[in-house]
Formats: sequence, structure tokens, C-alpha cells
Amino acid sequence: MNFKTWSYLFRYSMAKPGALSQYRSSLQNQFLSKEHLVDIVWKKTRKLVDNAYQNVPWYKSKLDAKNISPDRIHTETQFREIPILTREELANNFQEFISNKIDAGDLKISTTGGSTGHPLKIGMDPKTVREVPKWQMLSWWGLSPLDNMASIYRGLPEKGIKKAAWNFIRWPQKILHMDATNITPDNIELFLSEYSSIKPRLVHGYVGGIEAIAEYIIDNNIEIQSPKVVWTTAAPISKIQEEKISEAFKAPVCDQYGCSELYFIAAECPQKNGLHIFSDSVKVEILDDNNDPVPNGKYGKIVISNLNEYSFPLIRYENGDRGRLLKQKCSCGLSLPLMDKVKGRMSDNIELPDDTILSGEYLTTIFDDYTDTVKQFQIVQHKRGDITVKVVPYKGSKTISNVVKSVEMELQKRIQNQVDLNFKIVDHVQQKRGKIQFIISE
Repeated sequence: MNFKTWSYLFRYSMAKPGALSQYRSSLQNQFLSKEHLVDIVWKKTRKLVDNAYQNVPWYKSKLDAKNISPDRIHTETQFREIPILTREELANNFQEFISNKIDAGDLKISTTGGSTGHPLKIGMDPKTVREVPKWQMLSWWGLSPLDNMASIYRGLPEKGIKKAAWNFIRWPQKILHMDATNITPDNIELFLSEYSSIKPRLVHGYVGGIEAIAEYIIDNNIEIQSPKVVWTTAAPISKIQEEKISEAFKAPVCDQYGCSELYFIAAECPQKNGLHIFSDSVKVEILDDNNDPVPNGKYGKIVISNLNEYSFPLIRYENGDRGRLLKQKCSCGLSLPLMDKVKGRMSDNIELPDDTILSGEYLTTIFDDYTDTVKQFQIVQHKRGDITVKVVPYKGSKTISNVVKSVEMELQKRIQNQVDLNFKIVDHVQQKRGKIQFIISE
């Protein structure tokens, strides 16, 4: 750990004691043997379950109903007897998840609309240090938490006393903010002008927002100083988007996976062999529709347990995403397990009249072989069942008709004329709060 990082974490620890020691532990844990790491994760899992049973009404009730006693959970199989927590249960029983060890008014609240559009509230202990995995990820890319950064995100920076406190902790870091929900040519021009003055080593933000800036850079032949890495989050990133962003910024792209319920679940290292799971902070399970674990390499629903949150614990929470664990070990030397890029939410599937499912994992890749021709795309299944594929080609593309014809033939083989399939060439696809939704099922 260099002095720059140490000085930041020392100041950060004044606001949240333990930040520096937790970061040091994360750096040590990521190189432990697989067996030693599994042992640490299991001990933290046991401690979390025991604490939740003793202090959180929801888990006390659910475990008693299943006749599950935490002191009898000694294996992964026994842990899987704990009922899956659904989004609906969490939304409808917010108060039941609050530990009796904290005043409800002291909780930090995070909200998300998610894929359903229905707001979901999550409680967070304000004393919990949630950024350790982020600092860990930055270290993989040779970055310090104090490096200058450009952020394309929703919302505005802090104000008042909170802003002053963060300015002290982050000094002398410079952060360029851009609201991902208000991206216009004028705002991009202003962003790029300020970008050249602070020379950020890190570009971070929503995939859709960063992509819009990347397109502007490419379309206008703008030369900018390359950051060390472009870190994308909040939505799955397609191969088309990744290549475009990397070309514009002349830098690699780091795909980081998280959700509003748990910000940091996994992220790529420079070797890009998959996303490393921050397994000493979060337990990730991949399950089938019967809630049984699937083999590594097979897609299933993602179920997470936040190992560091005791005031509002989430244990075996089904967040609605789909993914898969990978079999291989990364060549970077980290012992943290790998998962593949998350392809989309469980709702991002297309269902045909004969009950065949065209999965989001497949649909998000249909233009992967045509990244030089296709700029963006979006698939919409209308209420009546027919499907529209909106395609945004690069300006001047002469092969778009051939590309559309090729992809249409492939999709028709799978659809087998059960519903109408229409391709539409458009100038842009609609974004929602700075994010692009690849697949929409009405």
C-alpha cells in the first residue's frame, strides 16, 4: 500500500473506524489458499446467521418455522436449508429486517426501482465500511482511491457539511461529475473541456452514459488523455459497448457487478478472465428454479448473502439477476473465485407461445460478431407477443442490411414463426435514468 492510499484510508477511518484494517485484511485474503479463504467465508457466514437469528425478527421467525437452529448449521448443505429471500418479501416486510441492535432512524436508506419499476428500500448501517471491495478493485488496476476521477452517474455530489467532510478525506483528489440522466451535446462538450484540465486516471459510471460520451468522442474525432481504466457499472455491458468505449478512451474497460442491495459483488482484474467475487464480503450462489446449486459454467439465478451487514442483513437474497460461476482460475494470482459477466435480469427473457424461453444470456450476444456495424440495439416483446428488434447502425454503414438479414435468419430458426419478428433501423434506443435496457418484455 503506497502512502497516497494510506493517507486516504487514515482520514477515512476518522469517519468510519476500521476502514484501514479492513482494507489490509482484504488485500491479504485475496491471496490466501482456496481452502483458507473458504474457511474464512464459512466463519463469517456462521456469524452472520447467528446474529440475524438472535436480533432480526424476520430470520428468527423463518428459521423457527423451518426448525433450523444456527448452532446446527455446519455445512453448506445445511446452510441451503435457510429459505430464499425474494424481492417481494423484502419490499413488503422492511421493518422485520431491521436488527434490534440499531435504531431504525439511524439506518441509511438506499432505494431502487429495479426491473419491475416498483421501489425497494434497503437499510444500511452507516458505520459499515462498504467501499473496501472498491478500493481492492482499484488496486488491481494500479489505482489509488485518491486518483483523479471522472464520474458519469445519476445524482449530484454532496453538499454542505457532508461535502466539506468528503473534501477533507479526498484531498487533493479532483472529481469531475456528470449527471448520466442529462447527457446532451453541450454537457458532453463541457465535460470534455473539464476532463482535459483534471486528467482523470479513472473514468467511472453507468454503461449508457459512458457509451454516449464515447460515441461523441469517436464521431467528432476528439483526442483525449487516456485514463488507466474505464470502470462501468449498474447494467450489463455488451461486447459492442465495451469495444466502443475502449476505442474512444484508448483504455481497457473494467466491468464491475453489483446491485443497489449490495454495491460490490464482483469485478474484473486486468487479465479479464471473468469477474472476481469479493467472497470475503459477499457469498454468491447460483441456483436453478428448484433452488438447487448448478454446476460451475451453467447459468442460474444469482442468490447473495451480505457477510458484512448486521443491522439489515440480507441472507440468501434472490436479486433477480442471472449469472454463472466459472471453472477456471485467473492467471493474475488472486484466489478469489470467478463469475462470468452478468447477462441480465431474470425478467429479461423472451417467452414464446410454446413456452420456449429465449434467454437474456443469448439475446444480449446476437450482434457480438458485428461490433463494427451495430452501434446499439434493443429487443422488445410486445404484449401481443410479437417481437421488435431495434438496431442503431454506425453512420455510413453499408453492410447493416446484410447484418440484419443474418441475425434475423438466426432468430427465426429459434422462433419458428410462432410470433411476428420485426427489425427496425432507428437513430437511437431509449435510455432510462442513464441506463440502456437491452431486453424489454411488456
